[in-house]
Amino acid sequence: MAATSSQSLYQSAAIFAGGLAIGAGTLALSRAAFAPAHKPNKSIKRKVSDAKLKSSSSTTTTNTSAVTVKHNDTATPLARIATGAGRVDPPASKQLDEVDAKGAGPAVPAKPELPGHVAPNGVDATPRGQKLTGLVNAHPDNNAVPEPATLNRANHLDARMDLGIVNRPSDAEVAAKIAAQSWLLGVPSHKLTSTGAIDSIAYANSTAVFSYESNANGGFGSYCEDQAQQAAQKGWFNGRPSVFKMQTRSGAANAIVGYLNTKTGSSSTQAPKIVTALTNAPGFAAMAPALASYSASDNAKLVLQVSAASHSTEDGDELSISNDYASVLSAAAALNDSFEVILSATRQEAVDFAQYAYQSNKNVVHIFDGAFAGREVGALTIPAKGQKVDVPEPFLFTGSPKAQTVLVVPSGSHSQAARAVLVTLPAAVRHNVALLSVRSLGNWDEADLRNVLPKTVESLHVLEEVSGGAASGQLYEHFVSAVFGDEFAGSDVPSHVFPVTLAPGQDLTAAELHKLLETLGGAHKSALKVQDILDEAADESHADLLALSGASVVTFFDSETSSTAPLAQLTARTIRDRGADTQLHARLLSRFDNFEASGIVRSDIILSSRPESAADAPIVLAAEENAAKLLVVSDPATTLKSYAPFQSLVRGGTVIFNTPGWEVAELDSKLRAEDKRVLAQKSARLLLIDAAAVVDKLNTKTANASGGKAKVGDNVVPTEIAAAVLLVAVLRVQLNTSGAALAAFLKRVLGTAPVGIDGVEGLVAAAEAAIQLHAFSDDEWSKAKPISEAEENAPLRPTQIRYNGFGSNPDAATVGVEVAPTRSTWAQSAWQHLFSEAYETDASSLRPDLPEQTWVVEVTENRRLTPVDYDRNVFHMELSTKGTDLKYEVGEALGVHGWNDEQEVADFIKWAGFDADEVVNAPSLTQAGKHESRTVFQTLQQNLDIFGKPPKRFYEELGKLATNRDEARWLRFISSAEGSSTFKKLSEIETVTYADVLRMFPSARLPIDQLINLVEPIKPRHYSIASAQSAVGESIHLLIVTVDWKTPSGSPRYGQCTRYLSELKPGAKVTVSLKPSVMKLPPIDTQPIIMAGLGTGAAPFRAFIQARAHKKAQGIEVGPLVYYFGSRYRSSEYLYGEELEAYTQDGVIEHMGLAFSRDTSKKVYIQHKILEDGDLLTKYLGPEIEKLEAAGGKAEVVLQDGLINDEDVEDGKKGYFFVCGPTWPVPDIHEALVGAFVKKGLTKDQAEKKMEALKEDERYVLEVY
Repeated sequence: MAATSSQSLYQSAAIFAGGLAIGAGTLALSRAAFAPAHKPNKSIKRKVSDAKLKSSSSTTTTNTSAVTVKHNDTATPLARIATGAGRVDPPASKQLDEVDAKGAGPAVPAKPELPGHVAPNGVDATPRGQKLTGLVNAHPDNNAVPEPATLNRANHLDARMDLGIVNRPSDAEVAAKIAAQSWLLGVPSHKLTSTGAIDSIAYANSTAVFSYESNANGGFGSYCEDQAQQAAQKGWFNGRPSVFKMQTRSGAANAIVGYLNTKTGSSSTQAPKIVTALTNAPGFAAMAPALASYSASDNAKLVLQVSAASHSTEDGDELSISNDYASVLSAAAALNDSFEVILSATRQEAVDFAQYAYQSNKNVVHIFDGAFAGREVGALTIPAKGQKVDVPEPFLFTGSPKAQTVLVVPSGSHSQAARAVLVTLPAAVRHNVALLSVRSLGNWDEADLRNVLPKTVESLHVLEEVSGGAASGQLYEHFVSAVFGDEFAGSDVPSHVFPVTLAPGQDLTAAELHKLLETLGGAHKSALKVQDILDEAADESHADLLALSGASVVTFFDSETSSTAPLAQLTARTIRDRGADTQLHARLLSRFDNFEASGIVRSDIILSSRPESAADAPIVLAAEENAAKLLVVSDPATTLKSYAPFQSLVRGGTVIFNTPGWEVAELDSKLRAEDKRVLAQKSARLLLIDAAAVVDKLNTKTANASGGKAKVGDNVVPTEIAAAVLLVAVLRVQLNTSGAALAAFLKRVLGTAPVGIDGVEGLVAAAEAAIQLHAFSDDEWSKAKPISEAEENAPLRPTQIRYNGFGSNPDAATVGVEVAPTRSTWAQSAWQHLFSEAYETDASSLRPDLPEQTWVVEVTENRRLTPVDYDRNVFHMELSTKGTDLKYEVGEALGVHGWNDEQEVADFIKWAGFDADEVVNAPSLTQAGKHESRTVFQTLQQNLDIFGKPPKRFYEELGKLATNRDEARWLRFISSAEGSSTFKKLSEIETVTYADVLRMFPSARLPIDQLINLVEPIKPRHYSIASAQSAVGESIHLLIVTVDWKTPSGSPRYGQCTRYLSELKPGAKVTVSLKPSVMKLPPIDTQPIIMAGLGTGAAPFRAFIQARAHKKAQGIEVGPLVYYFGSRYRSSEYLYGEELEAYTQDGVIEHMGLAFSRDTSKKVYIQHKILEDGDLLTKYLGPEIEKLEAAGGKAEVVLQDGLINDEDVEDGKKGYFFVCGPTWPVPDIHEALVGAFVKKGLTKDQAEKKMEALKEDERYVLEVY
């Protein structure tokens, strides 16, 4: 693009903004007549005046106390400005913005700007005429230095890789940003999980609470800490417990023991202490030594609420969360008799036992399932303070009263899982086996055990976790002692006690428990070989754990920080709040993998028509595999790289894909062959929806309807509403409801949510309209094979979540910690290469910043097809794929990742005063936590679309930076609702670029790091591939026309990518990617193909013809090809004419219809040629009509009476019609085809129906632009 001066462009803006004809006259907008978006009234003017006076007063005071600097030539620029002679006031736009936002003017005295940072009140001068150096302006000094970096380089050690965080919010702000909006998930409540309920029970019943590592323990203890903080802030101390935040370390209980033994008065006046410790398995193990010697006191009671959850490593490698019963039971065994140890299994049981701990006369240790049941969200009954609950029975027996074998399990996650599996066993097996859950350790005697066991029991198998590979554990020792004690003397039951040991934290699957109980059901009287049983279970199936209850599972996979991450919580909340209408109850469990793909979350909801009971299967067990009737995969581009979630689906289940940016046609290529085979095996139903696009439409509509009070692009409808959009899709499938009924159902849940101008009804309508069904062939997908070497060699993905986080581990953007691009030196790049393993540097990738898979190909031919003196440059390009694994299908499009013009980039860098070789370090767009280093020149040439069209937001941001008052007002006007027409003219008529706008408003100066944040990245341009790989081998052919035009003001404009490609020489390297298309060859080789291409729309049809010609040369029977092509002149634009004539002579092409509109006085287009060939086209598109006429029938009865239809015609004779090119001839082509069918005897209405049938069968395909 030719350089354009800022003056001419500024004048252009003035012409379009000010020279608008209104009615009979014109209104010239000049500086005097200009009105900003928010016109200052008297109140605002007064506030600005007061702010300036206050600023001036503050500055005077500051300068008085400052070190005196002499006004001479040796003073620094900063000193000269600070002393007032050449002071640079901050931009007026900043002052006005602050007044508008706060009302009282700037909160702090205005600070002078550094020289080189801004261009105040003019191009390069201060208000007092002092010249400053290093300013960006229309005529830069060649010796001007770039503006200073964001960080002071003299104090910043680049080699330490210290990427300065721009804003670091407080912990409270971080928590608030992570939490979803209350209008989406309701008011947060601790009463929905047993962990939270236990936390609140402890706070209500204690005089002191010791909370150990609540952040690392899934928030267990956070309620007490929050309540204590609020009490301290409000001065509420009476009647509230003291809360101490503690760390887990050796001797962790010493502080508790010391606190219990501290006396504050005489024993007669000292109030009883009730001290609670909230901890997990590692914390309890660390406390045990100090508590072992603790003696009971009449004036003090100790309650330990112990979550059995623990972070551990599997095989010394992967971190995981599980219940570590080995540690907690070992620690409990070390306590003296003053402690009562109780164990709970279910959610409600945990709450009741936690309450019982405060009514017991002894010190109590309550151990509960904190890894799974404690995290489940659902309705709970929480006892009031002081309310009495039932005393826990030491044993819970489940099973046949005539059982011969009993599996003994400590109450917890193992016992609850075994109970759920036990009821699914065949009756013959259930008759022989039972389950004994042990709820108390040491607080029972032999008589209690004798009374609970049936007299038919012959053997006990004690299942427990043990450490260090021990042969047995503490519970086994207790039972051996009891069974062979005096109480059982002379009795014949039971005669055997065997240990069944598991590793710490080892969880058994449903299949493994099923096999274990089935083995025991065979009246097993010898020790079990556990590993053999587990190995056998891997090849066996198990009964549906939810079949008896009639419950169903809904499973969600999403990235942790996506806008749709709260969907599972929102769904569960909706079912809970509207339970009376649905007669459903919901339980939710979310498990997080904080390490894979920057965080993945799996959530499972069990929906049941009956309330929760103690016999319910744990969610983690019920939702293992083949369980989910509905699977929701949000952000599949991220999720499916790390997990294979489709094994969770039941046969015939439904999958909802939230596919931001995906087209329906792309799903086939996005899924791996492994995923396709699983989905085919399960006969899944696939639905697609782009929730982000729906939110964007709602946002735009709401902004446009707000009467100028909101600008398009404002976050009127927040991105989190995407979760509500997906909720509509989920409820449509799960509740089988839609439309007005669904909207009425959701109103009570989303009534206060900002869902847009049309309310919940509009949200439901927009979401339902966006849902698309993706049909696929089970037979075809069941035979799917990897399409690339990378997919074939990819490691196997797990089907189950790697549970290693209690919650999301948000990235910087989510919590408002902005790690901005920073200006650096070569040191960052050097470190990334020297320590490539630590930085995970991908040295083999040319563009690691791109999310899609890319290949680097080489230009082998760039040949112009049109004459040199012709006004359109249409050229043929060939790219070599040799040495790559790039494989493409006929009809696919090639994405070219083009670069900006080298000279234009150099000119812009020179104008802006940047250093072309300066290194910029920016956060990766595709891999959170990583940073990429590039030079300024590379960034502007290869990454930023600096010569693309800027959105309104860019003008708005520049308005905040402009130091010239008039420029600031212009920018604010253009970005406002009132300036929409001006913005439209600049964008669509003058087609100004980012670079143009910066030149138009030179006082709005952008440092390179801010420029990176505001300018959109270069997006790939897609071109239909004009070759068939089967015919050309390791090569890709493209047919491209250069895009260039002139604006009304005379400025030349060029298409960014076509210009880039047209200038490439053989040997040049190009980064490319693939995109699927609707243009696909018919599935059967003999099916006729009719092709209509205009100009470069001929590209995919050249590939079609090559593919058919290649097959015909191999002796394969192929169907007829009919080709229509249109352009202006035969002599100049008969693209690939010689090839087409040769194909016609060889019989590959049966008929060609060529339309050259400018060769004759009467303009002829391809629709005219199509109309001439009506009989031929209806023969191929309506073979059923031909068949009927051959039998002596009339065509009009085809659709009317249904005497014959497509099913009566061989599939190999059903033709396809493809159109590729501009949109304008499509209506005429449609009418030509309708007219052809009418000539065959159909009515106009029947012909239209026939065209609709062709579209539905995907036999009438359009790819137009």
